Amino acid sequence: MIEKDADIAALYQELESLRKQVNQSELAVAELRRRSDIQEAQNQMLSISLLPISLSEQLQKILLLILDIPWLVLEKKGCIFLADESKNALTMVAEHNLGANLLKTCSTVPYGNCLCGRAANLQQLLFKSCVDADHEYKPEGMNPHGHYVLPIVSADKTLGVLNLYVKHGHQSDILERDFLHSSGKLLAGIIERKTLEQKLHRLSYHDDLTGLANRRHFMEHLSHTININQRIERRFAVFFLDLDHFKAANDNYGHDYGDEILIEAARRMETCIRQTDLLARLGGDEFVACINLLNDIKYTMMVAGKIQQAVSQPYHIKNTSIEIGISVGISLYPDHAKDPDMLLKKADLALYQAKENRGSITIYQPDLTTQS
Repeated sequence: MIEKDADIAALYQELESLRKQVNQSELAVAELRRRSDIQEAQNQMLSISLLPISLSEQLQKILLLILDIPWLVLEKKGCIFLADESKNALTMVAEHNLGANLLKTCSTVPYGNCLCGRAANLQQLLFKSCVDADHEYKPEGMNPHGHYVLPIVSADKTLGVLNLYVKHGHQSDILERDFLHSSGKLLAGIIERKTLEQKLHRLSYHDDLTGLANRRHFMEHLSHTININQRIERRFAVFFLDLDHFKAANDNYGHDYGDEILIEAARRMETCIRQTDLLARLGGDEFVACINLLNDIKYTMMVAGKIQQAVSQPYHIKNTSIEIGISVGISLYPDHAKDPDMLLKKADLALYQAKENRGSITIYQPDLTTQS
């Protein structure tokens, strides 16, 4: 009997040992699956980063991807902020399932405020299992919950913050934290890459001083405008604009004054055209514009006249009042040319005629010019 009891005890011990081995194996398999999910999710993040869409659109897709990872015990809600150094604050650029009150309250979060602002300042992952005193923003109707708040950091610089909601009372684990830390590094790389792309695009397509389109941008826009207007048989105009007396002002007062005049003149000209039009700076004091949706020649002259009047108002710079003028040469599509280079050339020829009587507006004609 004693031997039988011993055998049964030994059997129970063996079963318990096997049960522990099975449990350990199941845990190991579960962890392998989670790590596989992590790798798959991060591969998808990299794929999203290559899509030809804006940074905010990329971050929105990545946020949804993270919220859909099955083993992360998350509420299906969260957001991503980008750092705005000029305001020393975070600006929300992506969100999912956040209420209207929260969106209004948290659209901009100053550094140091609430969990997201603290994470940005501390540059440390913050975890909260419940709503506590650190939650400074508590919109009406907020349900119990916790948070993972991950600062997105590169070279000691905060680029943004990922804010994820977890169920009330959730306990953080190492694998979740590892995943979030590695995701933060990926997000930092994605943000830096997209920011660099935007900067390079701006340098390639915009004038550094005025922020207007440059020649390359203008010529591409002009080609696109021709293609559109060719199909619908509609006219548009090209303005070639040159500031009168600018060289004298620049020589008399210095380049700092000249730069201020160019910036202000560009701003004034932009107020005279519509969003469907494009104003560009070719260099020096030369500007060009593509004016769309023309009804008749009178409208063309009216827009040119508005620009002329706006630019000719005095410029008040450092207690000095400076006056300049502007001459305008105009070519019309399809009347004068049907390709970008010739349209610009005809507008330049019209400007040459306009400069003979400074401050005039001239429409290109092969032999005879129309002036005002």
